[in-house]
Amino acid sequence: MQAPVTYEVVQSFLAALALTQPRILAMFIVLPVFNSHLVPGMVRFAIAAALGLVMVPVLQLQIAAVNWNAAWLVAVIFKEAFIGFVIGYLAAIPFWIFEAVGFLVDNQRGASIASTLNPLTGNDSSPLGLMFNQAFIVFFLLTGGFSLLLGTLYDSFALWNVAQWLPVLQPDSTAVFLGQLDKLVRLAVLFAAPVLVAMFLAEVGLALVSRFAPQLQVFFMAMPIKSALAMLVLMLYASALFDHAAGQVQTLGGILPWLREQWGPWGSVGVAP
Repeated sequence: MQAPVTYEVVQSFLAALALTQPRILAMFIVLPVFNSHLVPGMVRFAIAAALGLVMVPVLQLQIAAVNWNAAWLVAVIFKEAFIGFVIGYLAAIPFWIFEAVGFLVDNQRGASIASTLNPLTGNDSSPLGLMFNQAFIVFFLLTGGFSLLLGTLYDSFALWNVAQWLPVLQPDSTAVFLGQLDKLVRLAVLFAAPVLVAMFLAEVGLALVSRFAPQLQVFFMAMPIKSALAMLVLMLYASALFDHAAGQVQTLGGILPWLREQWGPWGSVGVAP
């Protein structure tokens, strides 16, 4: 016979569900996939609630032994939001890398003046930056990246559950987290390098032409030539670029082991995912 649903059971269920939301929503704020410009607020809250249902049975057991009070609740909300923000920040790096690749190419070919609003981030971006960002989002969803992200999110509740204040951050964790920005710039330049080098050689050639044939308007010829060359190199380079994208999606699976090193009570600073 099924046990009756009492007020205490409903209260415990709703409390556990509510405590899953700060971590999930904070992660959504950073990720371009769930940006408020793309997913409306009510839809985003509904998705977060649906994802949080998976963790409710576990959290009900965790919070059952906790003596609730207002100060504890506020502290837990801030702590959970911090964890979600960190996971979202690390998971968003690949999206920002490919948007930066497109922006670097556009900047080199002189098309960055045609900046437009990226609805996924709310920031100005170049045409190729916008295209690369949206293409990577589709690639991320098609290749199982969202499943990896969900696995990382759910496993993070085992690494640092709602009712637990430990593990603590390592002394060097702040520098390592900021080092992710170095990774962003380094990989963006590396992935864009074939196109940038080709356009640089085209500029050198145009400079030589202007030297020996000054009557030619090289300035007006530069952008069409570099744009055509960039598109040609991108078509030839697309296969390798997709391989790089697949590698970046797989790095999502390394977020949790890396965080375990940063947040483990005896962890050491490891290699960034």
